[in-house]
Amino acid sequence: MQIRVLIFGGAAALAGARSVTVEVDPPRCDLVLDALGRTLPALRPQLASARLAVNHEFAAFDRPISPEDEVALIAMVSGG
Repeated sequence: MQIRVLIFGGAAALAGARSVTVEVDPPRCDLVLDALGRTLPALRPQLASARLAVNHEFAAFDRPISPEDEVALIAMVSGG
């Protein structure tokens, strides 16, 4: 299944895009993160500490995703 993932901030700058579509089967959060790393290698360093939000809520790695869900990459932000 194709899943569209929204990307924000520094992660979007690294990816060169504000969203990306990845193919995953079964559609689950951990597999979406793996697919993001394969599709956008520049994001790999950030993915180790990143989370996905599904429908505006942090999601467990084993959470299933349906075609209607909004999925967003939430990368950790550093700074002071």
